[in-house]
Amino acid sequence: MILIVGATGKLGGRIAAKLLTQGYSVRVLVRADSPSEQLAAQGMATAPAALAAAGAEIVTGDLLAPSSLIHACQGIHTVITTANSASRPDETVEQVDRWGNRHLIDAAVAAGVQHFIFVSAQFADPNSPSDFLRAKAETEVYLRESGLRYTILAPNAFMDIWITMLVLMPVLQKRPVVLPGSGARQHAFIAMEDVVAFTLAALEYPAAPYQRLVLGGPKALSFLGAVRTVEQVLNRAIPVAHVAPGEPISGLPEAAWPIAASFDFFDSPVEMEATARTFGVTLTPLEAFVRRQLAVMTGG
Repeated sequence: MILIVGATGKLGGRIAAKLLTQGYSVRVLVRADSPSEQLAAQGMATAPAALAAAGAEIVTGDLLAPSSLIHACQGIHTVITTANSASRPDETVEQVDRWGNRHLIDAAVAAGVQHFIFVSAQFADPNSPSDFLRAKAETEVYLRESGLRYTILAPNAFMDIWITMLVLMPVLQKRPVVLPGSGARQHAFIAMEDVVAFTLAALEYPAAPYQRLVLGGPKALSFLGAVRTVEQVLNRAIPVAHVAPGEPISGLPEAAWPIAASFDFFDSPVEMEATARTFGVTLTPLEAFVRRQLAVMTGG
């Protein structure tokens, strides 16, 4: 059986749904006070009731309650966790991303779990100025030293979040696209569905354990390049404005401003041809993602 922690989030929910359709036995950890049902109604989460209806076993627990994790891990072969504090605004990086992940790893060790798949981030670094990314890096080290058979998936930024928020949402709201800095830096944005595919591949592929797999899209692209792609798809010009990195961006949550700004300070290409071929994953090109996402956002 597979335990998914973070299954009420968008990525974790997609992983759970895909596993269930492929016949895996899935257990899902849900907090007793989780707002996921309400958030799911707004398209911001995955509803536990929907996962249960698809065949998932729901177990109540919390990363902040170690004893509940030991119970959740009983009889589990593989743990997959996508959980993070970004979806828990009432709790801190220290509580969730640092100590919560340690509690989960400890519970997996105690329960004799055979494989632990941790979704981290490409930019996780113990010296990062971001506490979130430092905590991710510390969790990677803790997992490596735990004695568990592990796979660390370290994706670049998600198309579903950043291309949607900075480009597609303003386009559909008939506002100019506002980019921090030049918008010309190149990043290997990846579609969430591709991370789902790599997660499932890591369950079966014999070379996946004891690896940190950095994941990106089929080629690096810039926000300006994304705008040009949307222009081609919609066959119309899109107005673009620029602000200094860190300045407010209309329609973007304030907490996202510094992250958006950071994209203008470096490039992050990822060579994916060999990795995609090895794991049998067909990567989603930006144009295909844009067409699919626009259809979802417009109900088309």
